[in-house]
Amino acid sequence: MTAGPETAGAAPVERFRPTSGRLVGWTGIAIAAGLVVFLALNVHTMAGLRIGLGLVFFAVLVWATQLRPRAAASPHALHLRNSFRDTTIPLLLIDDAVVRRTLNVWVGDERFICIGIGQPLRAMVKVKTRGPSALLGFDRIESYTESSTPPMPDQSAMSYQSFVESRIAVLVEEAKRTHLRRHGGTAPAHLRPRHEWAWPELVALAVTGAAFLGSFFL
Repeated sequence: MTAGPETAGAAPVERFRPTSGRLVGWTGIAIAAGLVVFLALNVHTMAGLRIGLGLVFFAVLVWATQLRPRAAASPHALHLRNSFRDTTIPLLLIDDAVVRRTLNVWVGDERFICIGIGQPLRAMVKVKTRGPSALLGFDRIESYTESSTPPMPDQSAMSYQSFVESRIAVLVEEAKRTHLRRHGGTAPAHLRPRHEWAWPELVALAVTGAAFLGSFFL
């Protein structure tokens, strides 16, 4: 279904910074790039080519899993970007947003996640059940993101994860209040969460993986 004016083409009003993955991601890519350069300059063998192709495949995988995932909000939608598939959720449909091991967004009984934002593992050990959220509230699943970053100066009174929950709640409330004032009633029936594949990352992973495997037949 084609996105309508309420879900597409609007500039983000809030970009939520990832809470994990950046240090591991950039370190992994830097090490892989350094080794590829070393191999290109000093190891002119088939083994060197295979290792180099494996490192490029590894760098693409690190980018997709550690650096790509993040979330942003436009005036009418919440955009969840994950490793290989993205989701756009109209704000009018959101019932709850809560941060546990991932950012969980609920539309009715359906859950959508963003692995780029989550609580650190040490915080999750302390909280066995979910506390009150900004909207309705459910539990979250585990993810492979762990460490969190400290809150921004203007968010020092709360954790960044709590700020994300509160900010999404405010945006959802504003969107619903505006829609009610202008149109009345519930959200339009045509509004649905939309999914898009991350084709550049998928193609890059397929090409580098195929090149690495193919090098064993040369």
